[in-house]
Amino acid sequence: MATTIQTLLKEHFDDFAQRNRLSFDMVRAAVCMRDCRSAALGGHINSCPDGHFDQIAYNSCRHRCCPICNGLPRARWLDGWKHRLLPCPHFHTIFTTPHDLLPLWRYNKGVFADTLFAAAAETLRELLADEKYLGGKVGILAAVHTWSQTLAGHVHLHVLVTAGGLDGDGKWQHAKKSCLLPRKVLMIKFRGKFRAMLLEKLAKGELKVPPSTTPAKLRSLLNLLGRTVWNVKILERYDYGDGVATYLANYLKGGPIGNHRILCERDGRVYFRFRMGNSDRTVPNRQGVTSLTVDEFLGRLLEHVPPRRFQSVRGYGLYSGNQHSHLTEAHAALGSAMPEAESPLSWQEFCEAAGLPDAGRCPKCGKPLVSHDEFERGRSPPRGYRDAVIQGSAA
Repeated sequence: MATTIQTLLKEHFDDFAQRNRLSFDMVRAAVCMRDCRSAALGGHINSCPDGHFDQIAYNSCRHRCCPICNGLPRARWLDGWKHRLLPCPHFHTIFTTPHDLLPLWRYNKGVFADTLFAAAAETLRELLADEKYLGGKVGILAAVHTWSQTLAGHVHLHVLVTAGGLDGDGKWQHAKKSCLLPRKVLMIKFRGKFRAMLLEKLAKGELKVPPSTTPAKLRSLLNLLGRTVWNVKILERYDYGDGVATYLANYLKGGPIGNHRILCERDGRVYFRFRMGNSDRTVPNRQGVTSLTVDEFLGRLLEHVPPRRFQSVRGYGLYSGNQHSHLTEAHAALGSAMPEAESPLSWQEFCEAAGLPDAGRCPKCGKPLVSHDEFERGRSPPRGYRDAVIQGSAA
């Protein structure tokens, strides 16, 4: 049997939870991923409307970290944003926080990420409002990531920003420079804002100080980091934002690692593939294989579970999504119409787009299957359907 996140949790999570202190969010995520699309979550019946075919479909957990059931939510998010993105070039910018601050992040995940979002968004909006660089209101779409390819802590923000903005007269101003902003200027301003915001929250008692340090040592660390170089990148310009939006979508749902990267579990270790970094962007990234003990793997996996109801993707400026965003005016300035809202992608449409056109249809007559007869968690399917086909895990 193939090694997956689900099989690892089924075999090892109970013992792991007894040996380690876990938050409620971690336990909930692990149980959801372990029980996804199994009888533990209940289910329903999909049937042909003409009675040719019946199928037992166990319910998905719908947890954002689950690698099994997030194909459809990911596709819906991406489809919605592809319609909202302005028809103009976009820049992909990355703001990375120093590894010295990882202990602070572990004890303040929500507050830390909120501060990271605010510092990056304010930095971009203030610099790009300056006529020296652009002189307009830009669209910003940001997503926080907290992991590296080996699941170690690596807190950074991916930002999609329009290569132009709407000025005070309602006219579109195109980016004046091929690199959007000077990297050093961007780094210094972001570093200053992020540190100042953290110091203010520390002074107000809004940050939980890690047990390995003290408030005074934490202030000293933040002051010291003000004299170091932070990793802030401005990547090449994309003619359209779809490519970066697709990149973000792959990280928003499904957790920090997909089942396709896991090779096997052997002798108490989990072996998986990872992408090796490469500073030379003309050479493709290489694939490597590494391993962690089962406890290390599960610990790193669950460390990246976001706080419940935490918004890991946020829009600012023209992409803020409120009545003050002026997105309609920006579309008009670019000569395009604001797209009308479309109905969400159905699971049958998703299966067809994924190359599984028969997954949601009767194998005999081809009609779309109809869902009915839901059964509760831990219960068996209705008596008349217990010999029906069990649905696969395409989505």
